[in-house]
Amino acid sequence: MRERLNVSIQSASLILVAAGLAWVVWSNDTSMKEMLTYLIILILLIEGLSLFLIGKVYPESHTTFKTGILASLLILFGIKIMAPDLFIPLTITVFAINFMYNFYTNGKRRQGTFKRKTGGKLKTR
Repeated sequence: MRERLNVSIQSASLILVAAGLAWVVWSNDTSMKEMLTYLIILILLIEGLSLFLIGKVYPESHTTFKTGILASLLILFGIKIMAPDLFIPLTITVFAINFMYNFYTNGKRRQGTFKRKTGGKLKTR
């Protein structure tokens, strides 16, 4: 059940990003930097919720990667201030990497090959 909810949350995040970017194209009220800032905040919340829901089900590598995505989204706020010319391309790159990874993990989950390994890591004598 949590995995299906996770897929729905990931789909909602993709729709939000597409809608936000479409809003910038057709509206003259919001700039691209402002909309990307709002989208980063929304994606941070969505990815945090997603990580909370399936953190114990998916492998540790997934948790590590998603934590890295969350950290890179937070770093983008500093890039917005310190190197504003790089903010838009780097933000779009982070979004693209995140969504490609989401599609990859959803495909692996459907195949049943994306599970946390069970077993003891320490052997006692």
